[in-house]
Amino acid sequence: MTQGSWLALLDRQGGDRAPIGFDEIVVGHDFGLLGCRDIQAWVRDQAFQGPLCAELVALEGDRTLRFEEVLWAACGEATGKVPRPGGKRWAQAQDRWRVALLRDIMAAPLTAEALAVAVESIYERVGCPEDMLGLWKRPSPWERKPGVADRKAIDAFLLQKDGEGAKV
Repeated sequence: MTQGSWLALLDRQGGDRAPIGFDEIVVGHDFGLLGCRDIQAWVRDQAFQGPLCAELVALEGDRTLRFEEVLWAACGEATGKVPRPGGKRWAQAQDRWRVALLRDIMAAPLTAEALAVAVESIYERVGCPEDMLGLWKRPSPWERKPGVADRKAIDAFLLQKDGEGAKV
């Protein structure tokens, strides 16, 4: 499963091979996958120009309390827009993260129980849009059984997402 950083996982498993952009960075930060240092290193490596990107990279100590505010402003400076929850760009970045995370767990030799736990943790981390509902099932509380992941449904979901990426 996850080896290296979350950005390495996204790059390795993210699908369409488009370069990682600010949308994925903002969404990854919102989901708690990317911390300040990861993002600052990414912005530095991408050599973004502009005062807000420079400020983002330079934030240290107490000034990191403004990190999210400066991140969103730097994203707007670099791309002209900022992805917003519920918007198309947000949904596309969220898709890229959830596909990468699902591919990563499917590549690991997990037992059925471990796969169910991993899928549930993805639901909790990046949300569960309607098209993911059939990938994992929680039994009724009185059944005292663990959740169940559906490998075939996950494979079909990833194939569908691969097809959608080919259309873009």
